[in-house]
Amino acid sequence: MADVLFCTDDFAARHGDRVRAIAPDLQLLTLDGNDEVGEADLARITLAFFSHDAWPERAANYFGVVLRADNLRWLHTMSAGVDSPIFTTFTDRGVRLTTSSGSSAAPIARTAMMYLLALSRDLPSMLRAQDRADWNWHKWNEIGGRSVAVVGWGPIGQEVARLAEAFDMVPTIVRRRALGDEPHPVRPLSELADIARTHDAVVVALPLTPNTDGIITADVLDAIGPTGYFVNVGRGELVDQPALTAALLEGRLGGAGIDVTTPEPLPADDSLWAAPNVIITPHNSGSTDGTGGRADEAFLANLERWVAGADLANEVAP
Repeated sequence: MADVLFCTDDFAARHGDRVRAIAPDLQLLTLDGNDEVGEADLARITLAFFSHDAWPERAANYFGVVLRADNLRWLHTMSAGVDSPIFTTFTDRGVRLTTSSGSSAAPIARTAMMYLLALSRDLPSMLRAQDRADWNWHKWNEIGGRSVAVVGWGPIGQEVARLAEAFDMVPTIVRRRALGDEPHPVRPLSELADIARTHDAVVVALPLTPNTDGIITADVLDAIGPTGYFVNVGRGELVDQPALTAALLEGRLGGAGIDVTTPEPLPADDSLWAAPNVIITPHNSGSTDGTGGRADEAFLANLERWVAGADLANEVAP
């Protein structure tokens, strides 16, 4: 029996011809708008691609379908992070899970650099002054020559370090252990507080796992200090958020740029919003007009591997 790929109507419109060229016998079953998928069609689904165009408006409907697809064998997601419990549901069922890891690394790393540049120039204060039509002249701090600890050495961390070096910063890689092929000095995660104490900025690009949950403690934040900058483009749960809020409001942390919070969306009455030296973006640092296309290409490359019976790229271990 031929495989049936469940995808969005938008993805099929963009790449249906390429899919058929890669896998002539593959049938496409599309999520049309937010229409329901009948029981007979659910039983036909063997492959699924969760593409960027389904996020966030159609995500619930999409996953409502694939969760009921009992014959699903492979799910590819556009996201790099798969810490949501919904993905565990699939791997527990024996469904192969792959990601488009790396497709959003460049825009996320550029967002991290945007935070560092903005914080060094006190952009939050300047924007407030602009709202008041206040000509608030002040000197900026330079990031050139400053040290930055890049916590996490996946595609995002690697791109952060490359860009930081291009801005004349001095990167240190922070990961579990050195492999010997890293382009910068490496320090272990176990020394995170000491690393924070000796660097001007800390950029966190870690995945969320049981070992990294809450790894940015109050001690780590205090070690960064009142002249240091903290950036988080990983997951909100990596950070002791009440400690982060207190450190910012009390002036014990120089500034923070965060794309992720706990919970999400961050409630309007959360006191983190009131910190004068924070930049908060709504978990969209990787959501650009080019990210979806790169995620699509990663899936199509994996589809070629699937047809050839080769190992799939970026497969998540069960």
